[in-house]
Amino acid sequence: MIFNTLYQAALDHELILIDGAMCHWHLRRDGQLTIYEIIVLPQVQRQGRGRSILRSLSQVPAARLLVARCPADLPANTWYQHQGFHQVNLTQSNTGREIMTWQRQP
Repeated sequence: MIFNTLYQAALDHELILIDGAMCHWHLRRDGQLTIYEIIVLPQVQRQGRGRSILRSLSQVPAARLLVARCPADLPANTWYQHQGFHQVNLTQSNTGREIMTWQRQP
């Protein structure tokens, strides 16, 4: 269940919560920081919450590469591009949905 996953992420200090936004992430031993979810409530979008989260992630010690995966049909892909991420891969999920992989140096 997602609640258990988020609870464990909080215990592992891999969950960012700010007013109206959250981010679940994981730092691998090789320095790749993978963003699992960034969620910003509609009423606070365009107020810099997502950029603030990225600044926090960029300051994680030992993070050498930020990676995010996003379904190709979501507007978040444009946001990642505007935040300096570069598309490095396009794959299909088991359901046939196209998934874009984005990378950026911290």
